[in-house]
Amino acid sequence: MSTQPPHTSAASPPAPPAALDMATSMRNAVKLGGSLLVTYGIALMMRVLLPRMLGPEGFGQFNWASEGFTAVFFVLAGLGLEVYIRKEVALRPEHASEFFGGTLLLQVLLAVALLGVMQGLMHLDGKPDHLRVLVLLLGVYQLFFRCNGTLAAVLHARERVDGLSVANIATKCVWGLGQALVLGLGLPLPWLGVPILASELVRAVVLFRLARRHAGLELRLDVRGTRTALVGALPFFMNEAALAANGPMGIFLLGFLTHTTEVGWYGSAMNLANITLMAAPVLTWVMMPLLARASAHSQEEIFRISRRALEGVCAFSIPLMLAMALGAETWMTLVYGETFRPGAVVMRLQAPILVLTYVAMVAAAVLTVLGKGWWVTRTSVVTMVLNALFNLTLPRLFLERFGPMGGACASSLSLLTCEALAVLLLMSAVGRRAFDRQSITRLVKTLAVCAVVTAVHMALADLGPVRLVVGACLYLFLIFVSGAVRLDELQGLLRMARRRGAPAQAPAAG
Repeated sequence: MSTQPPHTSAASPPAPPAALDMATSMRNAVKLGGSLLVTYGIALMMRVLLPRMLGPEGFGQFNWASEGFTAVFFVLAGLGLEVYIRKEVALRPEHASEFFGGTLLLQVLLAVALLGVMQGLMHLDGKPDHLRVLVLLLGVYQLFFRCNGTLAAVLHARERVDGLSVANIATKCVWGLGQALVLGLGLPLPWLGVPILASELVRAVVLFRLARRHAGLELRLDVRGTRTALVGALPFFMNEAALAANGPMGIFLLGFLTHTTEVGWYGSAMNLANITLMAAPVLTWVMMPLLARASAHSQEEIFRISRRALEGVCAFSIPLMLAMALGAETWMTLVYGETFRPGAVVMRLQAPILVLTYVAMVAAAVLTVLGKGWWVTRTSVVTMVLNALFNLTLPRLFLERFGPMGGACASSLSLLTCEALAVLLLMSAVGRRAFDRQSITRLVKTLAVCAVVTAVHMALADLGPVRLVVGACLYLFLIFVSGAVRLDELQGLLRMARRRGAPAQAPAAG
């Protein structure tokens, strides 16, 4: 469903709907990306402060409660609605009101049950009271986080993101300033959960008002509409549950199988590595509605968009992966201090996951729009099961064989293996049309540049951290000289993002 440009004439034919959708999506990506830069700036500050202030042991406890225990359990409360909304509500705006009230009620009931089970498990395992209180606060936060994801998806599907961008910044300020205050006052560990919960409460109020105003969202109980949404979202739910559990699974199981200090090292490395995934939400928000509308025209349009998207995410993520891998010790020591230096080996193992994650996201979006959502689901479930099995067996073996950090390395290696398998399965399902000569050529050139930069980095070992600057300059020089990235295309994307309603010319089919 596309908007035609105003003022058309015989001399100036209207632009193809897909081109206008691309321009709108690019503008929304810039808006959302701008808000993410601010929110990630605040998040980066806290990712530095928390480990430094709490130390490996205290941060290990906090990270286990927030990124491991509650994150794994509350995967069940997501229901797969966000992807379903971006796919269906983008075409049927009124459908959101048919299921929102029913799914909200179901999420609340699930949260109550999950919190009861979690508290029971912690009691049986003898976890301290302060950790149980923290898990309770973070569990309620997870409920609001999932509900806010539903509201945000409605706004994304309707392409009303201005207020959402402001809300993201405001709530992240509440979150960051609140945690900084808790750390500054030296309050007990459970207090860190208060600003996290408060920020999501504020966001819930703002997003609900925005959804009512811009998308006409109504809060009512519609059993038929709720059932339709739950059945339609089932493959997305299983896929999201598997994907969301993969990362926290290592933290969750490490907390039971090893000691919390190792969880702190592992979690600090993952925190730093996850910063490089800052564009992932923008990619999800933009790709699904864009591909859903492209599917109304032709499959070729879907694959044309996907080819350029894969090319773009590789150009963005590969240099970040290289910087993360080559400078792991420098980044860990610089950001967290010498006590967190053992986490560098984990960061190096997690670096390739960055590229694999972006590629998997594009492939999954294409398969979903093509009606192959269950293929994505099966892939995610298989990798989740393998990841759980690896994490249950390898950490203790690696600890016995390699000593400290062995368990964390085992979890990182498990996640890397499963992510590589997921990409292999997804791309085989998408098929050869996901690539063309241009994208393959540029990928090969990029990997060749990475090999040269890595060789130079190793040869300049005596320079220490300075060689990272040399490597960055060399990478930029070679990447443009080789044609792996073209400046004129980057400028074209920026012009498209700035264009406000002007007819856009459709790029040539790849």
